[in-house]
Amino acid sequence: MLLYNICYRRPDVPTATYKAPAVPASKVTPQFVRNELLTCFESANREFARVLKQPVTDDALKQQVRQFVTSVFSQCGVSFDKPTKVGIETAIEQCKKNAEAMMGPKGSEIIRHHYAEMMKLVTRLPA
Repeated sequence: MLLYNICYRRPDVPTATYKAPAVPASKVTPQFVRNELLTCFESANREFARVLKQPVTDDALKQQVRQFVTSVFSQCGVSFDKPTKVGIETAIEQCKKNAEAMMGPKGSEIIRHHYAEMMKLVTRLPA
C-alpha cells in the first residue's frame, strides 16, 4: 500500500502568520496601528484555534477579536476610537497578559511572535 501526503490550501482560509506591514513612516498612525492590532489578533487567535483544535469561522473570529480588543482598551481606560501611542502600548501589554493567561505554555511562541511584530509598528509611532 502506497500513502501520499496530500495537502491543499483553501484560498478563503488564511494560513500565514501575521507580519507587520512595511509601510512608509507617514502611514504609521495610531489608527493604522490600532487596525493592525485587530489583524494581528485575528491571526494569533486563528493559530490558537488550530492549536486547540477548535473550528472557527472567519466572521466569528473577527467579531470576537474586535469585541475583545475594544473591551481591553476600555478596561485600560484608553480610547479605541482615538488611540494614542501610550494607549496602544497599554492595551497591547494587557492583551498579551490575557493571552498568556488563557493559552499558557502552548501559546507562548504564537504570543511572542505576534507581540514582536506589533511592537515593530508601535515603536515607529511618533511620541
